[in-house]
Amino acid sequence: MKAIFCLFGKRKSGKDYCAEVLKTELNKNYGHAEIRRISDPLKEEYAALKGLDSSEELKTSGPLKEVYRAEMIKFGEDIRVKDYGYFCCKSLESIPSSTEYLIISDCRRPTDLGYFKSKFSNVFVIKIIADLKSRTDRGFIHCPEIDDAESECALDGFQDVDAVINNNNNDEKDERLKEKIKSLLAKIL
Repeated sequence: MKAIFCLFGKRKSGKDYCAEVLKTELNKNYGHAEIRRISDPLKEEYAALKGLDSSEELKTSGPLKEVYRAEMIKFGEDIRVKDYGYFCCKSLESIPSSTEYLIISDCRRPTDLGYFKSKFSNVFVIKIIADLKSRTDRGFIHCPEIDDAESECALDGFQDVDAVINNNNNDEKDERLKEKIKSLLAKIL
């Protein structure tokens, strides 16, 4: 693996979108890239525990995810207390051997970043930010029991980042984001 990119940011800041843009640029100009989410194995295990037909709707921003969000967070926290790297490790399963660059699109705690830094030598941490208006336009509604919890706030003061990407909504957002990512990759790879 040539490099790992760990993205973090608030709900509806556009982490998944930025991860997709990053993946496209990596695949186009650097080598095979894959995206993984720490939350995917959590949602898969939670769906199995609850007897849900599928975890796929929990992996979207749809209404079912919001119904279960607080309970899923508690489920994940209970497992992390026993093994902080459990879901990080699970997120690495089934990565194609051709993968040169890995993007983790949903880091939420210093222990997530620490896990990947302990396993890989070339880890880049990218903070995704977006103003409240942009996040609200994307469907964000503040829920204190979720947005004030560790899963959303543990990295608020984290400063040891390689880049900050501003992902506000504006007319030039897509082109500016692509240029920022191109510039970042040219600088670090």
